[in-house]
Amino acid sequence: MVSVSLPEKMNEEIKALIESGYYDNRSELVRDALRSFFARKSEMRLVSAVELYRQGKITISRAAEIAGVDFETMQSILKDEGVLERGREERKDTEELEEMIS
Repeated sequence: MVSVSLPEKMNEEIKALIESGYYDNRSELVRDALRSFFARKSEMRLVSAVELYRQGKITISRAAEIAGVDFETMQSILKDEGVLERGREERKDTEELEEMIS
């Protein structure tokens, strides 16, 4: 759960959108706002994907999906960022790609 403090004017605008029926609730509005943010700020999706991979929370395939790039491009980005080292991790991720293809 996330708690956010907003200026009163923004709270009024949000309330008006919900009362008009445009959104059912604040959560729906926030999810829509974040989807729009990530759609317009593709570099933020990439930053998020790299960090989640760095933390070991996602695979290269999932990172590529989040970033909106193909597997090989994501692998290259992770190498450039110093997150993916050649060798063992690369073989593991190549096996992951092979499993996706078969």
